[in-house]
Amino acid sequence: MFHADGVVYCAGVKALAVEGEVGALAQRLAGPALVRLSSALWRWRGGRRERRPDLLGIAVRFRASEEVTPAASEGDQDLIFLSARRFSMIPIALFTTKTRDFMANDYYAQLPFDVADFGRAEFRLVPLRASTVEGNRLDRLERAAASGLALLRLEVRRGRRGRWMAVADIELYEPVDIDQNALRFDPFRTGRGIVPRGLLQATRLATYTASYLGRMLAARGRRRTRTRVPGTRGERERGGGR
Repeated sequence: MFHADGVVYCAGVKALAVEGEVGALAQRLAGPALVRLSSALWRWRGGRRERRPDLLGIAVRFRASEEVTPAASEGDQDLIFLSARRFSMIPIALFTTKTRDFMANDYYAQLPFDVADFGRAEFRLVPLRASTVEGNRLDRLERAAASGLALLRLEVRRGRRGRWMAVADIELYEPVDIDQNALRFDPFRTGRGIVPRGLLQATRLATYTASYLGRMLAARGRRRTRTRVPGTRGERERGGGR
């Protein structure tokens, strides 16, 4: 549901914190990354659906190598964010999310994590508010990246009442052509020591597995549709009969 359609960027993660527990976390996350920015409910149709109520999501894979591939490596860490502060606020966020600009919303990881040498933590992404330009959200994002302004600041805090602290800046470089059906973000990919915590987090394992399988089945159905050609009575599949 929460990645009906998206675009993937290669990115770099620059540590901002240098001391203490936050500094140690920042150093672990620094390096290359893949970032998918997506809609939730509506597929991309040239911007015509940007005005509909929707959520936007950002998934970040902190990579162990600079290779651009949908396959995860040992040591990779996935974090998944949504333009709603809490799951309970999703109905409200559907109408408050600025769907025409990825860089105009804050994004939250929703649920708590256990972080090595830090403890219980919550995460959010705060984009640099680039100058508004004409065009749809994909155009705006690409122009911001080309100008070096597509920056997402990763912040962390302890619990719900802690102070948000800057961890790192994630700079989007350029969009990449990658098989998004094979690019499976998993909140339980924890190579940098950020581990989902709690019962609600545990339910995400089945949810994301089902979502991945659903996308694979949908892609297979589209491929079958593209291989069908008109017949004399209805349609037949190319390469064989019924």
